[in-house]
Amino acid sequence: MLTLVMTCRCELRKKIKAAAVPWIPERTVYLDYNATTPVDPRVLGAFERACRQSWGNPSSLHSAGSAAWNELEQLYKAAGSFFNTEPEGFHFCSSGTEALTAAIFGLASRKKELCFITSPIEHQAVRHPLFHLGRRSPAAPAGYRGCVRTVGVNGSGVIEPDKLDGMLRDSGPAAVVISPVNHETGTVQPVREISRVVRGRGALLILDGVQAAARLQPAEWAPYADIFCISGHKLCAPKGTALIWKKPDIRLTPLRFGGSQEGGLFPGTENVPGAAALTEALRLLKKEQADELRMLRALIRDGIAILEKADIGFRMESPPEAAPGVLCISLDYAGSMEKLIFELNSRKICISRFSACSEKLDGPSPVLKAMGRPPGYSGKSIRISAGRWSRRDDFYKLAAALKECL
Repeated sequence: MLTLVMTCRCELRKKIKAAAVPWIPERTVYLDYNATTPVDPRVLGAFERACRQSWGNPSSLHSAGSAAWNELEQLYKAAGSFFNTEPEGFHFCSSGTEALTAAIFGLASRKKELCFITSPIEHQAVRHPLFHLGRRSPAAPAGYRGCVRTVGVNGSGVIEPDKLDGMLRDSGPAAVVISPVNHETGTVQPVREISRVVRGRGALLILDGVQAAARLQPAEWAPYADIFCISGHKLCAPKGTALIWKKPDIRLTPLRFGGSQEGGLFPGTENVPGAAALTEALRLLKKEQADELRMLRALIRDGIAILEKADIGFRMESPPEAAPGVLCISLDYAGSMEKLIFELNSRKICISRFSACSEKLDGPSPVLKAMGRPPGYSGKSIRISAGRWSRRDDFYKLAAALKECL
């Protein structure tokens, strides 16, 4: 059974607001790409073009509506081209959280005997829907049996396929819900081996690809899913843009009701400019991702060397084979982590501890705790996530700020 602890960080927000540290992008070190990314000007151009040229309602039966509908059909094809799959399986929506909830609750509504299996290191967008299912809360679909199980991870945060196989053997009809790339440590799951186990047990595999889309080539994870979800704002596209893909034979019960847009799964007038921006981000990734990932691997190697040379005394929490651009370290001698993040912010350094959806900064990391780290490490971690516009100089500034604060 999953358990959740909700706290409030309003006081920290008030403190940050009162400090009035100016947000000046050109002078701020931004190392929180796992939380969100700057919008690429080329992606913004695609958004603006769609706003000017394809502003009609795609459902309207006239030329303006037809133009918007034709645009939307091309965008489905563009998404299919990036993931090398049929465009009919895609649906645009507003966020990775919405997509994952639609997948999880949509399956639970349709298959009341389905058992969901996840890991303890998943993002809240996975854990919270499953929490409601496991507790059979009022939000859960009526009649769902409440079967939610958790498979552990090893010291690197990896799900071991043999353990998953044993859990699937005893679970009956099941769906496994995991992320190929962990949002905090960058741990990469052996998706191919996990898929082999899942298929062998006749189960479904739902992949939270929100972090994976930016940090792995699509062939490394997407072909193994029955359902996967991505979010535009992790890919240098605007917030409010996301995609879910599912195999054509999978049916999901809609959570909302209205028109027939997006197959009835996400009723409401389609966000054509947002979809244009997201697919432009995918087009750019297809062209540039290999070089970008090489850059991020080299940048993290250099960043580690810079932090080591600064002699701030940290422990590596990300495994050596973590996804490019992600580095989790712990500082076991640090005091309040909220105070540390606040002090770094006052020095124009933007980093985080957990996902941006977390409601606290102090306390142990659930991810590191599940990986077996003691409180001295799991409670003193920070997450550094680099991206398209990160530079080596960012790590020099981070190292200097950490040395000064600590």
